[in-house]
Parts: sequence; structure tokens; C-alpha cells
Amino acid sequence: MDRRVIMLVLKNKERKEEKNNEVAYLDFSRYFLNDMIKIADSRFGENYIKEKEILKNVETENEMCKLAVNKINGRLLGYCLFYDEDINTAEKTFKIPKEELIQVSGSSDNICHLKSLAISKDVEKSGIGQNLFGSCLEKAENLDFSAGWCPAWKRGNYVPAARILNLYGFKPYKTVSNLWFDDKEYKCIECKGPCVCECDVYFKKLK
Repeated sequence: MDRRVIMLVLKNKERKEEKNNEVAYLDFSRYFLNDMIKIADSRFGENYIKEKEILKNVETENEMCKLAVNKINGRLLGYCLFYDEDINTAEKTFKIPKEELIQVSGSSDNICHLKSLAISKDVEKSGIGQNLFGSCLEKAENLDFSAGWCPAWKRGNYVPAARILNLYGFKPYKTVSNLWFDDKEYKCIECKGPCVCECDVYFKKLK
């Protein structure tokens, strides 16, 4: 490999390490609530996630949320949010019959699902998303959840979250169409209106 190429690779690696050294990983704080919504709106579309919905799922004993914050300027860089899900809600969330969910999960309770992993565009591919997801998954495992489900948005044939999900042992279970279509307030950034995107649903047994 050409020396100039090697030096460029090393410099890029150093920049990533410097960025990660400037990042603090925190539990949920209301201080960053509006910034979480702004990041979600910018990455997924308007009203993908709402304040009331976030608070309902973080102000519980089973809170599973992690924030990435720049230590220097206090800017929120991204967040990861899992939900504690009962089987009836999961059936509606994933549009998969609950009998099927129970059969695959091996349980009718203790199910969690990834609602959102959102990173500011300027810090993509810096390792922040991977760290956030890993921290939330660790919380879920420590809370003794039996199974994790993750709806992964497809942009054409590309699934942006696939690399991270595969890294942590999640496997694609099935493709579901129009998963977010029923949320009439959500304006998908891809569809410019009601979401008709496909979703690859991923699954992992946690115990």
C-alpha cells in the first residue's frame, strides 16, 4: 500500500478516536428531549417520535435509553431508545400475529424493541451509533428481557441499521410493508408524506 494512503488511513483513524474521546454516554435527561426529537425529525422525517411517547417509555423502572453528548460543547450527537413491549402492543407495532411473536420469542412477556437509533449526520460512521446500541442492549439484558425485536427501515434495498444489528447478533426475521403507514402524523423523509417504506424486522433471543 502506498505510504500516502497509509498515512491518510491513520489520520482518519486518529480523527475518529479523537471524536470518540470527546463523547460522553449518558442516561436519559429531559434537558436533551427537544434535541432528540430534532435529530429524529432530521433523519427519519417529521413526527417520527413525539415527546409524550418518549417520556412514557423513559420515566419507568425499565428505562432503556442512552444519549451521546459532546463533552466540549454539550451538543447531543445521537440517542438510542428501546421500549418495554407487551405482546399485544408488539403485535400492532410489527404487524406480526402475537402467536407468531410468542413462538419465535419463546415467551409472551419480557419483550423489548428498538424504537429509534438516530445519529446526527455529521458524526455518522464514527462508532457512536454502535456504542449507543450496545449500551442500550446491555440495559435490556440486565433487566432480564427474554427477546429483542428491531424494525429496521429499508431505503430501497439498503438497510442503514443492518451492520450494527448483525454485529450484536440480531438476525432478519421477515420483511413487513407499510409498518409506519398508520401513523398519519408521521411524514416520512423518504416518502415525503405517509410512510410506505418496507421494514426488515430483526430478532434476537436475549436469554
